[in-house]
Amino acid sequence: MGWEIERRFLVRVEDAVWFRLGEGHHLRQGYVRNGEPSVRIRTGEARGPVLTCKSGRGIRRSEVETVVPTEVAQALFVAAEDRIIEKIRWRLGAWDVDRFLGPLEGLALLEIELETEDDPLPDPPEDILILREVTDDKRFVSGRVARMKKKEQQKFVKKAYKEVKGWKGLSGG
Repeated sequence: MGWEIERRFLVRVEDAVWFRLGEGHHLRQGYVRNGEPSVRIRTGEARGPVLTCKSGRGIRRSEVETVVPTEVAQALFVAAEDRIIEKIRWRLGAWDVDRFLGPLEGLALLEIELETEDDPLPDPPEDILILREVTDDKRFVSGRVARMKKKEQQKFVKKAYKEVKGWKGLSGG
């Protein structure tokens, strides 16, 4: 079993920056099982459809992944029913920035995978404004967001950005 050590941040990205980033990779994620463990199917990666099983919370979670045939991925998307999210992902150095689509339009997250929990963060990509860390905020877990009805997703995006004004920054001070 492997570990994923990841930090996630709510960000603001201006339209001109999205345009400058180009196409990115369109990812489609279906959540077959929510809770512990979470089971997700994802398409849009260069290696093909990926089935992932994750458990735990916060910065360090257990993770097992395997590439599956397209027919298996299609069946898993059927099993996911409406628990599907779509996003465009760009790789920017060590960072990934995701622009969510559909009812989650307007939501942008920046994430980074680390070797250890104590690794220092590199500077964020230029022109991407980190608003607050959401690694430990369970509302931002993709499987949980996928379970929301479309109207709930739209409200979630608006609320996430409204809450930012009280954020104290990366150092917490």
